Amino acid sequence: MSKPFSEFDFNDKLKQAINDVGYVDATPIQAETIPHILEKKDIIAKAQTGSGKTAAFSLPALELLSQDKENTILVITPTRELAMQVCHEMKLFSKHLKIEPALIYGGESFEKQIQRVKKDSRVIVGTPGRLLDFFSSKKHLKNFKPKLVVLDEADEMLNMGFLEDIQSIFSHLPEEKQTLLFSATLPSQIKKVCKQILTDPVTVDQSKKDEHNADIHQVYHLVAHRERTPALVRILQYHMPDKAIVFCNTKREVDEVYSELVQVGFSTLCLHGDMSQSDRKKSIDRFRNSKKSLLVATDVAGRGINVTDISHVFNYELPYSPECYTHRIGRTGRMGNKGVAITLLTQKQIPVLRRFVKTKASNIDFSDLPTVDEIKYRQQIKFTENLGEETIHVEAENILNDLKKSHKLEEISLRLISRYFRKEAPVKVVKLTEVSELDVFSAKKKRRGGGRSKFDSKGPRRRSSRRDRR
Repeated sequence: MSKPFSEFDFNDKLKQAINDVGYVDATPIQAETIPHILEKKDIIAKAQTGSGKTAAFSLPALELLSQDKENTILVITPTRELAMQVCHEMKLFSKHLKIEPALIYGGESFEKQIQRVKKDSRVIVGTPGRLLDFFSSKKHLKNFKPKLVVLDEADEMLNMGFLEDIQSIFSHLPEEKQTLLFSATLPSQIKKVCKQILTDPVTVDQSKKDEHNADIHQVYHLVAHRERTPALVRILQYHMPDKAIVFCNTKREVDEVYSELVQVGFSTLCLHGDMSQSDRKKSIDRFRNSKKSLLVATDVAGRGINVTDISHVFNYELPYSPECYTHRIGRTGRMGNKGVAITLLTQKQIPVLRRFVKTKASNIDFSDLPTVDEIKYRQQIKFTENLGEETIHVEAENILNDLKKSHKLEEISLRLISRYFRKEAPVKVVKLTEVSELDVFSAKKKRRGGGRSKFDSKGPRRRSSRRDRR
């Protein structure tokens, strides 16, 4: 279902901002939720990452704010990166309304954020921990009584252990308010929270219409645990993505994978919770603005990366939950674009994958790792494509004529081609252990001994700490 933004009952200043950012047609989640929000109804909205949820709540919220000078808005997000992204978008939408959304999150000066709130507290975007600090102080937000509250990425807040913080924040909020809950998935605990904080909500579920991520081609490769890094290198050689994210389960894995990829010649950035805020921002900005880049990140740090041209997502290891898997692969195939999600799978993780992917879909493949010959062929094809797109420099002809005086044309060509392959495809193809073909949907579980395996139907036996996964 698509609908032009011009058909919504927005004020002229908001319409001008929508035109400024180049929005023409609303996405399905926007088209279905905006009218309900404008009618001041509580909302439970379920849709995949990248479906346009931020605009779905920001635009009608700002419209309601413009209608009532006493109105205020609170947006709660699980991570600082997502808070920054939401605040940035809301600033774009509200610039003609003379509203300056205030951003508050952990890791930045408390005093600096107090000044933001004092300057304009009509719209506040923040993370649970820092918001709770503000509310608990009983002076910085004592007069802040939002009439509209948004919980963005609610399932991720639950995964990160923010449930008690959210409940505490809501204890400081007025009873009479409009509450919007947006999430990619709705676990049972989220449904319990909905009953506590929402009143007669309208449920909008767009996820069923894209149940198997139709725009995302999902590929699984079975590898030995010790060979995940060389397998990742081989896959990257084959696909040669212009912009991609490699997700790891822990910050230690991020550092290790990042170091390996840099050593073999890939243009790589990293992102995890132990980095300073300025370094994290630099990595995100460089990744967003570059034409060709590879980002290695943890799940938490990777949230809030608002980049629509990510062609590939790589799972260095299967994540800990189906919700996390949904969020990861949702980084690609965004806003109608096609994407590829590739997962390295070990034998012990097969039962976990069965919980994540319960039915065989046409866009899911279980594939062998690419061979050396296949990689070489793909690199040649890529070179040919790039050569055809390359513009000719004004000095190229003069330089070629000078080179031909001392070198044969064939030698010049071979040296230039060699230079390309050293730069663009410099890594040596690593020999890996051959594994048998995998069929997750028909294979039977194999158990040895009487004890519980590391992975079973209940998921991983041992998880790393919440801090380590940042």
